[in-house]
Amino acid sequence: MSTASNLIDTHLKIWSDTNRDRRRESINELYAENCKVYDPFYPDVFVGRDALMTLIDEVQLKFPGFAFSIISGSLDEHHGAIKLSWFYGPAENPKAITGQDFFLIEDDLISSLYIFIEKLAD
Repeated sequence: MSTASNLIDTHLKIWSDTNRDRRRESINELYAENCKVYDPFYPDVFVGRDALMTLIDEVQLKFPGFAFSIISGSLDEHHGAIKLSWFYGPAENPKAITGQDFFLIEDDLISSLYIFIEKLAD
């Protein structure tokens, strides 16, 4: 498994993990201290690990029981950038929402994350 695959696997687990302590530990290992997250539903940029925790908490409250999974074959990387497509949904409808993430990587940590939503749940 490539480094990008490992990074993405951990990233998706973080966003699906409801255990805040475990999620915090994983965020500290994967994201830069002053990471920036750009979400299309928020006008402001989320800056830092605490802001990322807040965003994930909000997403999990809005979509309880949902989990992320990568769309097979969608992972691509070059020059410190990674992109992938994903599904997000509950066990009974795991493809309820689809989107893409685009990452910038610095010093083996996610420095920026751009979230794109392609299809929302009905």
